Amino acid sequence: MYEIKRISTGVMMPVIRKLLENDKSVRISVTGNSMYPFLRENKDSVELITCSYPEIRAGDIILIQRDDSVYVLHRVIFKKKEYVYINGDAQRSLEGPIRKDQILAKVTKVWRKGAEIPVNNILWKTLSFLWFCMLPFRKTIIFRYHKFRSLQRKYSI
Repeated sequence: MYEIKRISTGVMMPVIRKLLENDKSVRISVTGNSMYPFLRENKDSVELITCSYPEIRAGDIILIQRDDSVYVLHRVIFKKKEYVYINGDAQRSLEGPIRKDQILAKVTKVWRKGAEIPVNNILWKTLSFLWFCMLPFRKTIIFRYHKFRSLQRKYSI
């Protein structure tokens, strides 16, 4: 087995950016819970590739750098000529406008429990779309899911 080492974003991102600039794909571990349930902290990793702005579509998960230099991996909700609006799957509010120059890469694959999941997979895309449609109900759905899981663990269901 291999050991996972944690590296700060400040150290890691210049290396990742250089690899992406040289048309290399990069695989990183997911941190944070803003993309739950599609991306899970400390369980999933994603493959990033560079892409041109015209290649980006609503539903894509992209890596951006905010104006305050924070890096975020969120889903594109809608796209305009010069910018996009994004949202974390566990969130209810949109973020944007995100300018073209803030977009660094997009996710092409997700790894979960050793299995590779292409994000252009029809099941992944369908579930992503359905989750998007649930935007007004996400908070309740996630709360009830966690409550169910808690009871399941408590009573070994």
